[in-house]
Amino acid sequence: MVMRYFSDRPALAVIFLACVLTACAGGRGGQEVVDKRGRMTAAGGIYKIGTPYKIEGQWYFPREDTSYVNEGIASWYGPKFHGRRTANGEIFDMNLITAAHPTLPMPVRARVTNLENDRSIIVRINDRGPFAKDREIDLSRRAAEMLGFMQQGTAQVRVEYLGRAALYDSAGRPISGQPPDVFIAEKPPTPEDARRVASAAPVDDVAAYDLDGRPVPVRQSQYETRYAVQVGVFSSRENAEQLKARLERIAPVDIVEFELDGNTMFRVKMGGANIRADARLVLDRLIGAGHQDAVIIEQ
Repeated sequence: MVMRYFSDRPALAVIFLACVLTACAGGRGGQEVVDKRGRMTAAGGIYKIGTPYKIEGQWYFPREDTSYVNEGIASWYGPKFHGRRTANGEIFDMNLITAAHPTLPMPVRARVTNLENDRSIIVRINDRGPFAKDREIDLSRRAAEMLGFMQQGTAQVRVEYLGRAALYDSAGRPISGQPPDVFIAEKPPTPEDARRVASAAPVDDVAAYDLDGRPVPVRQSQYETRYAVQVGVFSSRENAEQLKARLERIAPVDIVEFELDGNTMFRVKMGGANIRADARLVLDRLIGAGHQDAVIIEQ
């Protein structure tokens, strides 16, 4: 009967069949597929707050703020980063409802409301960014699509912290029954910690290397800024040497000694580049090897 009714209305038939297929995909079975994909992309990720870091002249101080509510510009990212590891070790899937934030812990749940059309969704924050001026959050392509601003690129939004998100083991099984602190990679900095890190901001020069670890000539006058990847800072030379020994199979490593409030500290860093994207390649390799607190620093 249905086909007879639509036999002389081909356009309506197409719409009808599309609606049926959409309904089937949107049913519980379709949701199970999305849930499974979400669990697998999050498999092996850790709960991470992270240390203060500096990007393009601006300092960011990650911390857990259970009352966090802020408004700003949202942007989105997609194909360029699809399949790559996020800042807490998960796999970015541009078709899932995830986001990057410069200071909130990872992974956490947050409500994002598009103030331009009143649409609202709950996202899983599992990455760092955005670092463009006045940007509040970077959403996955799917999240931007649901909030209705994918085509225009940005939107004014409100971000509200809801709580920590579930963690999954390497097989994609939910981790339960453990104290939350077990999964914290770094405690939130106190105001004194933040002051001390900021006071250590000047960083000495490093050599530049290609992707095979070979040194390459650098013309400092060609660019105003150079970048390296800081893997850790220690008060113990022995601890810094141990980390260096583990990293040398990836690429050349330097230990830089500096003074901080009268104390001798040891910074472990790798690589060096005039282009931030090159430093990002080194950072991706380190995160993929399990060094979740590695950050890009300016020279």
